[in-house]
Amino acid sequence: MLQKRDWMSWVWNHKCVILLAVFLGFSSCSDTYPVPAEVVSVELEDNHSQKVEIFQKLAASDEEFKSAWGCIGLSKHFTKESQFVEALFYLRQAEVVIDKLNIQQLQPVALYLKAHIYWNLGFDIDIILEFSKQAVSLADKDLRNSAEGNYATYLLDARQYEKVIEIEEPLIRKFKSNYQNLSEAQAVLGSAYYEIGTRMSKISKRSVESVPMEGLEDYETQDQGSQGYIDMGRDLMNQSLETVNEIDNIVDKNHVYRRALNMGALNAQQLRECVQFAESNGLYRLAYAARKSIKNFLILNETQEEGLARMVDALEKSIHEEESLRKRLLKYQFNRLSEERLTFEKQAVFRQFTYVVALFTVLLIVLILVLTFRAQDSANQATIEKQNSNILLANYKNRIRPHFLFNQLNNVNGFISQEKWNEAQEYLGLLSVHLRSILDSSDEEKTTVWAEFDRIENYVALQQKSSYGHVVFHKSIGKKSEGVKIPTGLLQPLVENSYKYSGNASEKNSWIKLSSEVMGDAVVITVEDSGYGFLERIPGTGIGLALVRERINFNRSASRRPNLWKISTDYGKRKSIVKLTMPLH
Repeated sequence: MLQKRDWMSWVWNHKCVILLAVFLGFSSCSDTYPVPAEVVSVELEDNHSQKVEIFQKLAASDEEFKSAWGCIGLSKHFTKESQFVEALFYLRQAEVVIDKLNIQQLQPVALYLKAHIYWNLGFDIDIILEFSKQAVSLADKDLRNSAEGNYATYLLDARQYEKVIEIEEPLIRKFKSNYQNLSEAQAVLGSAYYEIGTRMSKISKRSVESVPMEGLEDYETQDQGSQGYIDMGRDLMNQSLETVNEIDNIVDKNHVYRRALNMGALNAQQLRECVQFAESNGLYRLAYAARKSIKNFLILNETQEEGLARMVDALEKSIHEEESLRKRLLKYQFNRLSEERLTFEKQAVFRQFTYVVALFTVLLIVLILVLTFRAQDSANQATIEKQNSNILLANYKNRIRPHFLFNQLNNVNGFISQEKWNEAQEYLGLLSVHLRSILDSSDEEKTTVWAEFDRIENYVALQQKSSYGHVVFHKSIGKKSEGVKIPTGLLQPLVENSYKYSGNASEKNSWIKLSSEVMGDAVVITVEDSGYGFLERIPGTGIGLALVRERINFNRSASRRPNLWKISTDYGKRKSIVKLTMPLH
């Protein structure tokens, strides 16, 4: 009896710990939710629009687990249609419910979709690999093959070719035994072999240059081995192209064609089919890449002039499409942040109410909790405001870039209208280098004076190939100013204006000078030119300078030293000067 009382006494004294353990045990268990009957019926439905309608009704359901299934179905649908921002929106809605209800059946599907969407939107490859790896580890037998195939695709982009081969070779054997289409898997495996062979060949060629004649036999053997990998890759890619038309979705077929173009594996007939597929499905980036690899446009029943014109048109549409995608993605991110902020505020109110009720009798603890909460709320508010500022800054950049792109495309159009095909092709090559430089720095809020001046030199190289070849460009960087941080992309609109006015004012003695120097606590960047001459329109009234002023004002409003953010202009017929003043830190 005494032992029983001791045991009961121990239970009573530790009741809080026991209740907490029971609560945590129940909360860690996931609920098992049945697959909605509507989802089962979708598999039997042949009408595509009817399937989408069923998923839309599920997504709008008041029952949260049904809503999650509907959102996952819509995310899959938009992914297949290459509408990745829309797919990401519905995936986000599904993830909120999946995490809330701990729906384990949908967790691997959500990770699989997230990795695939992020990959198509060009997100960081390490993040994509992490999501994809988790999807493979959680996938059931129905999803595993697809999850492993996609994981191999991402590894290919990460240049982990040996791992790609390790995954794809047994996967292809599985596909063969199940009579599944092998096209994409063969394309990925072929690309891995091809890249390994190419890498070995480059290493072998560099090594041969430093080896005496009597030691060349070993390197000849290595070269034969690298050629074997290349041939194996091409053979697999050819097998992939034989069944590429059996692929039932646009995304995977686009993927196969892009890999084949990178290897130069398409013959004339396949190039024609690739162009037709790309243009009929609005895949302008693929259409441009395919047309760029065609030397004679007669295979498309087009003259060289028609072919080049359509190639430039595909490039323009591709650039426009990428800009549009970037804007939609920014809008999505902004809306997501706003939703998270509202959710946080609701949760904060609930937590505050809980704290007050639970700890009402202990005034000191309540005061400590309130102060902690306010500090946390202020920190999160500051973080959200910084993210909003970054989104606004990206918006300014996106408004500047189209202004530049339209000018450059007009130059390309000028070459084409004059039938200067070689100049047009060379100009497009320089434009590609400059655009890549801009896109590489698109996520950087600040850059150094040296890097920005270097980008301007790329732009100047473009202008030298256009109608402004007579304009002399000078550059001068003060030694103390080389590493000073300034807003990315700030100078190009000003140099564009100088070309526009001084370059058109006179065919002789036209010049532009770009310089920087440190003066006190500020860096001063000056853009000078030979003036606008007798042109009727005076500089300073266009969109370029207006955007620069807006950018300066934006930075002034967010700066601790607003008095050091200045812009001054002095336009003259013989000499024009624009000065930008910015703080060193």
